[in-house]
Amino acid sequence: MSSVSLTPKETAKALISSAEYKAAMTVWKRLLMSVMAGIYIGLGAQGFILAYDSIFIRAAVFPVGLMLIILVGGELFTGNCLMTFALLQKKIRASSYVSVLLQVLAGNFLGGAIIAGLLYMGGVYNNPVMAARIIEIADAKLSLPFVQVVSKGILCNILVSSAVWFSVTSRDTTGKILGSWFPVMLFVLCGYEHVVANMFYLPMASFLDSSINIANMTVKNLIPAALGNYIGGGLIIPLIYHKVYFKD
Repeated sequence: MSSVSLTPKETAKALISSAEYKAAMTVWKRLLMSVMAGIYIGLGAQGFILAYDSIFIRAAVFPVGLMLIILVGGELFTGNCLMTFALLQKKIRASSYVSVLLQVLAGNFLGGAIIAGLLYMGGVYNNPVMAARIIEIADAKLSLPFVQVVSKGILCNILVSSAVWFSVTSRDTTGKILGSWFPVMLFVLCGYEHVVANMFYLPMASFLDSSINIANMTVKNLIPAALGNYIGGGLIIPLIYHKVYFKD
C-alpha cells in the first residue's frame, strides 16, 4: 500500500466503507451535511457567474465547491451515487441506498436555495448585468430537450464521481484538492449538467423571472439532470469498476 495514495482497488474498498458510514448516519446529520454541500456548490456556482466572461476562469473557480465538501464535510448527491459499490457488495440495503440518495438530493436543493435567497436579499442581483446573466443561463438550461439534459448529466457525473474517487485515492490535502479540481474543471469547461449546481442557478433565476418556477425547473431540468447524473456516477462508474476489481 502506497503512503501517498491508494490503489484503484483500495480506493473502491474505501468508497464501500464510506457508503456504510453514510447509510448509518442519522437523518438529521445527513440533512445538515446535505444542506452544507448544496451551500458549497452554490458558492462555487456564484463564482462561475462572476467569472462568466472567461470560460476557463469560470471553469477554474467552480470546483471550489467540491473542494469545500471534501475537506470540510458535506453530502453531495453526485458523489453519493458511488454508494452503488456498497450496494453491489451487499454492505448496505437497497432501501437505505435509495433513502440516502433522495434525502441528500432534497438537502442539496435546500442548500442551493438558501444561497440563492441570501444573494437575492443581499442585493447582488440588483446589478442588471448579473440579473441578465443568471436568467440567460437558466433559459438555456430549460430550453434543452430531455435527452440532451440526461446525456450531459451522464457526462457530468462520470467526471464528478471520478473527482470524488481521486480525492479518496489521495492521502494528503494537496492531492485531494488537485484530484477534485481537474475533473470538475473539465465538466464545467465542457458545459455538462450538474443537478446540484442547477439547484442554485434555477432558483436564483426564479427570483428574477416569474416564468421560471419550481414546476418547470423540476420537469425540464432537475429530473433529467439527476437521472443523467445517477447513470454516470451511480451505474457506469461503479458497475464497470466493480466488475473489474471485485469479480473474477
